Amino acid sequence: MKTARLPSRTGLATDAQICKMSYPESMDHVEVLREKIRCLRLEIAQIQEMNKEYRLQGRTGEEAQVAHGQRHERLQAIQQELAQLAALGRKVQSIEETKDRHRARMHLVKRAS
Repeated sequence: MKTARLPSRTGLATDAQICKMSYPESMDHVEVLREKIRCLRLEIAQIQEMNKEYRLQGRTGEEAQVAHGQRHERLQAIQQELAQLAALGRKVQSIEETKDRHRARMHLVKRAS
């Protein structure tokens, strides 16, 4: 997987530009979630750095304000995406726990026979 940041006029990259995810045929879903979260953390750090520069330079131009607003919107989108990933992570964990319980029951049935 390659991470590439391709800045736009506002300094923001699109989701596809920040984190290019590849999905092998037999994927480890938890590892994919971890990689996506790692990419989102990287993007958050980049946005925080751009916001810090915005504050330090005291820019008040229209373009700078628009870019700042877009970064804020992107942070909100990331927050929603993280909430979705958390729900997905709970679902994956629940499926794994169900499989483990099923395996344990099958093991007990085999031992009882």
